[in-house]
Amino acid sequence: MIRKTKDAINSLSRSYLDKASNFVSEQTEQMSTTLERLNDRRICLGITGLSQSGKSTFVTSLIDQLINYKTSSLSGFSPVLEKRLMGVKLLPLSNKRIANFPYQASIAGLKKPQPNWPSSTTDISGCVLELKLQKTATPLNPFSKENFSLFIEIRDYPGEWLLDLPLRNMDYARWCGQCSAQFNREPRKQILGDLLLDLQNIDPMDPVNFEVLAELQKRFVSFLEQCKAGEHPLSLIQPGRFLMPGQIEDKTLLYFVPLLKVGSFTDGQLEAAPENSYFKVCEKRYKDYIKQLAEPFYKDFFSGIDRQVVLVDVITALNSGPLYLDDMRQALSNISDSFSYGPQNRIMQLFTPKIDKVVFAATKADQVVSADHSSLVKLLESLVDHAYKTAQYEGVPPTTEAVAGVRSSIEVEHEGDAALSGFDTTGAAIGYVHPPIPAFIAKNTTDQGFKDWNIPKFNPPILPDENQAVPHIRLDSVLNSLVGDKCS
Repeated sequence: MIRKTKDAINSLSRSYLDKASNFVSEQTEQMSTTLERLNDRRICLGITGLSQSGKSTFVTSLIDQLINYKTSSLSGFSPVLEKRLMGVKLLPLSNKRIANFPYQASIAGLKKPQPNWPSSTTDISGCVLELKLQKTATPLNPFSKENFSLFIEIRDYPGEWLLDLPLRNMDYARWCGQCSAQFNREPRKQILGDLLLDLQNIDPMDPVNFEVLAELQKRFVSFLEQCKAGEHPLSLIQPGRFLMPGQIEDKTLLYFVPLLKVGSFTDGQLEAAPENSYFKVCEKRYKDYIKQLAEPFYKDFFSGIDRQVVLVDVITALNSGPLYLDDMRQALSNISDSFSYGPQNRIMQLFTPKIDKVVFAATKADQVVSADHSSLVKLLESLVDHAYKTAQYEGVPPTTEAVAGVRSSIEVEHEGDAALSGFDTTGAAIGYVHPPIPAFIAKNTTDQGFKDWNIPKFNPPILPDENQAVPHIRLDSVLNSLVGDKCS
């Protein structure tokens, strides 16, 4: 009996000691991180992108370019051009509650004899890149050899969650009104089918039938999945966690639907609705969803960003048609209101962080010939017009680029026209000539000129050496725009 008591006490003591040790370790790392930020030697890079924008591939390639900087093509990144980059290390985040970004698995897939694309992100992950740099020589010390470290913190997340950010400033009734307007227009109206009528027939004041609500939610999730995975995917898909829940203990947070009759009632009538009504039950779950999922995601992930790159799959939206371009434009406009732009000094950045540099990047530029990249950038600028002007107004002049995290095609000539050549997912050689990319498409146009453009799916290129960095398009320019000023 005494021995069992001693064992229990020892076990309890070890548990307390482990917790105390972890606490001290976390506090020490937090202090170190704070000092690095004060010394302007640590920045948090926000890789922002909607679902399927190529975020995971972009992050994987960015890490690969820096780790293999001696073999990569980074002539546009000043520390490499000036031969001041001495080495790069990949480190885990100090926040142990966030999983490590799966770089090793992702890059191994890209560099296999039969390569494959990185898997889509299903939860938050992150990493830190330590760049060992030589200081820029100055007139007073032209032979300076002093080295320093710059820590670049990168976090990845499911793009689906990004669309939850605008919901933080939208109550349930307003969201229902937004859904009603969207659902009565194409292409959502056709995708919804009978579900549209069923949602319209639910009286918000009726006592809730939880079996009916669960079935409606299941069908609503199926509708969202079709919006995302259809031949021509939509961008404005909410709530994001309905598609990519992540780690959620309380699944009831996901059990609500938009009630499309809400607009027929006054605010007073909705406020006085019975507690067991469809409206009150769905409203409570919506509020809990925002409080327990959307708000923590924003606070933990986005509120500390120093520099930002916004990835936009312009080509897929263009290929889908004007309705899908307008949908992407609206989605990007909505999420941009969640970001705080403006110049900031080191001390204030600790307390009221703002984004002081931003790059808008049209991804998958390897799907169009280089002569059309400038038009692709112009089209990008029209899609991010709201965010672009907001950043510019706040004193942060944005940069725009056409990029590819991995260049999967090469440019060739076919019957006098510039064309692209590569390998499909089976390894067979393919090539195509695409229509000229327009620099501008008017809002609400009915022009369907690109809808029949069949974009082949290229596989990643086969590399002769696994120590060779994967080929890319303009990642060096993006890097220089985001962190070049911190590397001197």
